[in-house]
Amino acid sequence: MTALGALRNRISRFERKDVLPAAGLFVVGAALYAVGWYPFFRDVHTFALWNVPIGWRLISLGGACAAVLVRRRLPMSALGAGLFFSAIDVLMGFSISMLLVLSELLYSATLHASRYASRMLVRTVIALMVVFTTVLLSVVHDWQVIVLLVMLMLTIMFVPVWWAMTVRQERDVAEAERSRAEQQATIAELDRRTAVSEERARMARELHDVIAGHLSAIAIQSDAVGSMSEDRAAVDEVLRTIRKNSVDALREMRAMIELLRGQNTEGEQVSYTAPARLAELDALLESARAAGLDVTVTVGTEDGPVDDPAGGPLDGLPASVDLAAYRIVQEALTNAVKHATGARTWVTVRPEGGDLYVEIVNELAGEEMSVLPGAGIGLLNMHERAVAIGGTISAEPVGDRWRVHAVLPLGGEREHEHEGSGR
Repeated sequence: MTALGALRNRISRFERKDVLPAAGLFVVGAALYAVGWYPFFRDVHTFALWNVPIGWRLISLGGACAAVLVRRRLPMSALGAGLFFSAIDVLMGFSISMLLVLSELLYSATLHASRYASRMLVRTVIALMVVFTTVLLSVVHDWQVIVLLVMLMLTIMFVPVWWAMTVRQERDVAEAERSRAEQQATIAELDRRTAVSEERARMARELHDVIAGHLSAIAIQSDAVGSMSEDRAAVDEVLRTIRKNSVDALREMRAMIELLRGQNTEGEQVSYTAPARLAELDALLESARAAGLDVTVTVGTEDGPVDDPAGGPLDGLPASVDLAAYRIVQEALTNAVKHATGARTWVTVRPEGGDLYVEIVNELAGEEMSVLPGAGIGLLNMHERAVAIGGTISAEPVGDRWRVHAVLPLGGEREHEHEGSGR
């Protein structure tokens, strides 16, 4: 790399916003020297330690202007250099050119230095102003000179520092607002992602609950057809049940797809409504029995059991409890069909106090029972549904039986109106 290239790289490090102020201050200062505007007061030169040619003043001014080049990156160092050359200028005779440069360096140091350094600089300037005014009042007895010097010091030292602090505070406020806006945007995005994730989980749970039972029944029944080849009536009955489950599964799948698309075939908005009431438990039990389960159901009240849940005392449960209880029974029966086909199963639903107790017990699979593989999603769905409404659930073997037991809080008064519940 040539010397010219190295010099060009060094110059390129300084941005235009650094070079222009430095060059402008030097040109203005040199012009003031050229017209003879130094020292600032005609009688001040008598206090100078020596009378020097103007060239030395230009060198001192150039050094101070060079400090302006780094005033943003090294604000306190640039101010220190400016104070050094200002002290030399005072020794040569007080000049307005150097004061202009010092004013710029004070402004930049207050604006770009650390908060602690800026605060200390402001306090130092105020202290110097007090000391300067006190000394001036005790030494100088000409009020015109005192007022002129105090106004000069205010203009050169205090005004730049005050202005820089004002700009800095506005900048900090804008930065805080921008940071707050970014945080709010981040929180909103996280909320959106959480909502999307929760909605996906809800849809997956609904899809599993409304489809898995039908498909499990189809799998069990189609497997049983092979052993009924000599009983044509039984085969026809199983095939009819398989077809019914297939049609129901397709209907539920179509409803879910329309929900995901957000419109039906006529372009109207749809609301997916799944069979999700304990009052509709009969249809669920019929499907389970058709799949081979020997189901006994007891729908109880605080006064004792009743035979028919439809329109009975359980009608009017809170919508969330009604839905969760129905889905838990549905999933437990589906698991019984998958893992213990033909087993005896007992379903009990009863309110007690402020809770709804749901219990499904089935015999564990024997060697003669067919068993379908499972992924455990159904148990997870039951747990999520119970926890979502503040309930508890357990699913575990008890002796030679599998027991699902859920306690769902009713949440106060039961709802007597289901219209508009969105289920």
